[in-house]
Amino acid sequence: MSRLTNKSPEAMNPREREQYDRIMRFRKPLADGSIGGPFDPWVRSPELAKRAVSWGNFLWERTSIDRRLVELAIIITGRFWESNVEWVSHSRMALDNGVSQETIDAVFSERRPENAPADELLVYDVCIALHKTHQLPVELFNRAVAALGEQGLVEIIATIGYYTFVAMTLNAFDIGLFDGSRGPFPLE
Repeated sequence: MSRLTNKSPEAMNPREREQYDRIMRFRKPLADGSIGGPFDPWVRSPELAKRAVSWGNFLWERTSIDRRLVELAIIITGRFWESNVEWVSHSRMALDNGVSQETIDAVFSERRPENAPADELLVYDVCIALHKTHQLPVELFNRAVAALGEQGLVEIIATIGYYTFVAMTLNAFDIGLFDGSRGPFPLE
């Protein structure tokens, strides 16, 4: 159940409705007209919705790094923020994009996935360093640039920043799973 007051498309102002309709081009609404995910709160700030959706589309479709690594960064972030919606949807996508169930289970258990490929271990280390210490040690920075390039590292950082924003939105507004089921993280 969401803390957000449901707002029908008809009750939206023209700018909110414009962003709602834009999101509807790639996301089917629920029976009550809500969109789910972070989109219903974002529509309350139309300019933010416009820019957030564009940023998400970039991360979804046009990064220079493999989708497998993007999804891994997303689930690490979802786990860090204990975001049920993010974890449930993106752990499936991570699996579909080649992240092993063993690695997904390790991330969920907050353990470094020691048997993961080197590029996944690198992404894990970068994400955890930034989430937990808010720093990227020089040695890790140098390894990341050598493996991913500066552009790839920027895109991993953008991914965890964006999905931190998503997780905060989902958690703040208590946005639940589409099917109403409970996720793995307890809610207040």
